[in-house]
Amino acid sequence: MYYKIGVDVGGTNTDAVLVSHDNKILSKTKQTTTLDIGSGIAHAIEKVIAEDNIEKEKIRYIMLGTTHCTNALVERKELNKVGAIRIGLPASSAIPTMADFPDDLKELLGKQIYMVHGGYEFDGRLISPLKEDEVKECLLKMKGEVESLAITGVFSKTLPDQELQVASWAREILGDRIRISCSHQVGGLGLLERENATILNAALQGVATKMVNAFKKTVNDLGLSSQLFIGQNDGTLMSLKHVQDFPVLTISSGPTNSIRGAGALSKVDNGIVIDVGGTTSDGGVLINYFPRESTQAAQIGGVLTNFRMPDVVAVGIGGGTIVRFEKGECVLGPDSVGYMLKEKAISFNGNIITLSDFFIAENQLIIEGTRGCEEIKNKIFQMVGIPYSVILEKVRNTIQLKIEKLVDKLKTDAKDIPVVACGGGAFLLPREITGASEVIFTEHMEVANAYGACIAQISSEEELLINTLQKDEKQALQELLSNTKKQLLDNGASENSIHILTKESIPLAYLPGTVKLKVKLCGDLIV
Repeated sequence: MYYKIGVDVGGTNTDAVLVSHDNKILSKTKQTTTLDIGSGIAHAIEKVIAEDNIEKEKIRYIMLGTTHCTNALVERKELNKVGAIRIGLPASSAIPTMADFPDDLKELLGKQIYMVHGGYEFDGRLISPLKEDEVKECLLKMKGEVESLAITGVFSKTLPDQELQVASWAREILGDRIRISCSHQVGGLGLLERENATILNAALQGVATKMVNAFKKTVNDLGLSSQLFIGQNDGTLMSLKHVQDFPVLTISSGPTNSIRGAGALSKVDNGIVIDVGGTTSDGGVLINYFPRESTQAAQIGGVLTNFRMPDVVAVGIGGGTIVRFEKGECVLGPDSVGYMLKEKAISFNGNIITLSDFFIAENQLIIEGTRGCEEIKNKIFQMVGIPYSVILEKVRNTIQLKIEKLVDKLKTDAKDIPVVACGGGAFLLPREITGASEVIFTEHMEVANAYGACIAQISSEEELLINTLQKDEKQALQELLSNTKKQLLDNGASENSIHILTKESIPLAYLPGTVKLKVKLCGDLIV
């Protein structure tokens, strides 16, 4: 018998679950997220251990889901100064590196940006050879000026050797401590979006290292010797080393954990999950218990990228969403009181009407320290000036309309499918939704995010462009599967549990004979 702990750090709450080896929730908690994050994680872990009174040495794994990297990027905090090298002259000079970055981010990350000769065509034909002197001259200019380096080559997804050579020269000149991001390991095929993703990844590597060190220290201080993992945005886990190398892959992991957790708790393998928090409701699609991947280029912190992201749509409905009436019509948000609910909401003697107030007044949500139901209703009536029953109906109708639009946006056909509710604000969701075959409110839905992190497997994925006129497609796909499986085994997966999540062969338009191969495998951690 062994145990696992899943922790999810959100903007308002830090949730934790203690789970048995067969994925049953034994205890759960919600703690307020602290400014230093680490103490909030410690309180949550201590709470779930104390509730079940288990031996610490039997806690084998601790999995963490966190928005730390997302917040750092959005808030422009603690980002590394980045050097960037694009390998592609003379073919790729028309659009400058970081051309579409917001001005503040471009200024913050640094100005050590260079283009050098090199790169390949889609089928591996050489555009131009690397020039060692040219590359090393750029690297010498960066010395002492940058904390991490982003290297992007034209069609390096087909042949990464030039990126790897530049990385080798960079270590020689900038030292082994320099953090290096190579684009063939980060983004998709498109050059500019892949370059953007690589630069953001390089910028976040310092943040990720601090986060990992804080996580390790927190667990050590609690006297635990568990193996640690962090959730990534495809619903699987990363080792701590992998997180430090590829922090950008944790972006949007919060909604992903909720989607995975809600699917597992409800036993729904294909459907829609709506995670209702304090500010937004995030909707995503489950396909065979995993979140659907977005086919659109993702904008992160104002930057267009093409690394994998879950297909998540957000709408401004949450427990702290501010309710206004303009010309007698209900307007929800998009602003929220968030974690200040107990200071600002009507129910707690504040002066702002929030969505939670209506559910507290209707006895559908019980929180200690609130006013009486009739007092809340009277206060809302005084502030809005129309009968409370009319106000309530308008609020419910507005929620219904927004959620039905969200569901409609996520669906790919007219067929009704299950909708699973989760998150601390799930009480807001209607019991019936047009387009949903049923709306499921499952047990433990308020900690689906932490549970999703806890039950996650580890994964590995690779993609490759080949010219079928030069290489046999079946053989190339088999080689790609073998390499991906080896990488997964190296990361700690149990061989008997490995299975294929994705195996794709996609012909590319306008490039005769060119096929993109993509595989993704996942497996359980070794017990």
